[in-house]
Amino acid sequence: MAFVAVVCTGYSCSDDFFTEQAGNRITPDNHYQSINDLYISLYGTYIPLQRAVPNLLLIDGLRSDLLDVTPGSDAYMVAINNQDFSIDNPYIDGSDYYKVIININEILQHFDEVWLKEPTTIEYEPKFTKGALLAIRSWSYFTLVRLFGEAAIIEDNMPSVPSEQKFLNKKDMIDTLINQLKPYVFNDSKYTEIQFPGPNTKALLGELYLENQQYDSAAYYLKLGMESYGNTRTYKVTSTYSKEKWELIFYGEGIQIENIDIVFYESHRNQYNQFTGWTINHQVKPSQLLVNTYNTQLQSKSGVGDLYRGRGITFDTIPGSYYVSKYNLEEGDPYSTYICISRATDIHLLLAEALNQLGDTTTAMLLLNNGIKSASQTPEGYNKWTDNVGVRGRVSLKPKIIPAYVDKNDPVAVKNAIEDLILDERALELAFEGKRWFDLVRVAERRKDNDPGYLANKVAAKFNDPAQAERIRNVLMDKSNWYFK
Repeated sequence: MAFVAVVCTGYSCSDDFFTEQAGNRITPDNHYQSINDLYISLYGTYIPLQRAVPNLLLIDGLRSDLLDVTPGSDAYMVAINNQDFSIDNPYIDGSDYYKVIININEILQHFDEVWLKEPTTIEYEPKFTKGALLAIRSWSYFTLVRLFGEAAIIEDNMPSVPSEQKFLNKKDMIDTLINQLKPYVFNDSKYTEIQFPGPNTKALLGELYLENQQYDSAAYYLKLGMESYGNTRTYKVTSTYSKEKWELIFYGEGIQIENIDIVFYESHRNQYNQFTGWTINHQVKPSQLLVNTYNTQLQSKSGVGDLYRGRGITFDTIPGSYYVSKYNLEEGDPYSTYICISRATDIHLLLAEALNQLGDTTTAMLLLNNGIKSASQTPEGYNKWTDNVGVRGRVSLKPKIIPAYVDKNDPVAVKNAIEDLILDERALELAFEGKRWFDLVRVAERRKDNDPGYLANKVAAKFNDPAQAERIRNVLMDKSNWYFK
């Protein structure tokens, strides 16, 4: 698909993005002739994400407390780690997300004509397909506003650069995306749900509501997302990938069960997972803080350490240091390792977060720890979740409990303590998957008086130099510094 220019005011788009000339390419007029053509284009929307998502993982890790720089880091990586940004930093280029949006807008322009040329015998297939396209576009917008605090609304496939561009702030954009996605939620047992590339529409809606602090709707749609495709075991964090099998989530058959949305790479086609390169070449490394957290987890029976997710899986050792091994678990071609955008455990812990905000601490803690399967009484509405073993239970870790110092008679203190446990678990389960920075911002914005210290203290804790830690903390106490400018 031809990539066309987009207004990137405030974003570090390179000059060649505007000057690239179209070569011998398929045009929309001769391409959109069949449903198969439509699906080819749908898959093609992911091509810009092959560059954008490794950058997102890098940004997430360095801005948060998960990654640290090394002597091999380039100046731009060091700048991100120091919360210091310039418009020429190639890792914070937002243009690839706009390419996804523009490509999807082009498909939508030709959407109806395809179904007229080749009518489908599955009456609800067009709605499913359009919903999948809107979900990919919504995820791209959502990522932009979480990185930049605002994003440009693109109404078409931008055949020309407009003289003025409308921008929406994060709150207004999220409201817009919710309204666009809601008509495409599938929740009808009469039909067999079709699975397309892209985020699960219901789960994405739930995450948007969670960001919007609308917890009833967040919990409803996050749970509904996990009950997709006939309400089977598929997304319910069962024992399928328990203990030693946890690592199979990232290669092999795990792609079919745990993962919801994925960006693929094939190095022999010059599609490289650059994040793998940065980690193998030791340009970035796991923070000592993260390594310590893995190493001090307690097993449910005996032993210390996160045995099934920690050393040897998410990270490993080299002489004098550590490296990220999560994208180099399978022998062969690490540069072709896929990157997961969304998976079941991610949604489970978001659901636990929403339930905790609603006061359902029991179910939230079950999802975090040993699952619905361990409950003495199944929570209402979770009768089909009885195979759920919980996030920590799946890797045989001792259940987390509310710390003794928390005043159990203070509901706000209890809620915040459980939220801390959930966020800590997300850091371990989802390390180097692009979630941590967004988690810290979301919770910091939610806490009373928009507590910037929540985020600032977490990030500053990874720096060994007290002076540097204090400088980072002071930068992040200013909320305007949470977003690229």
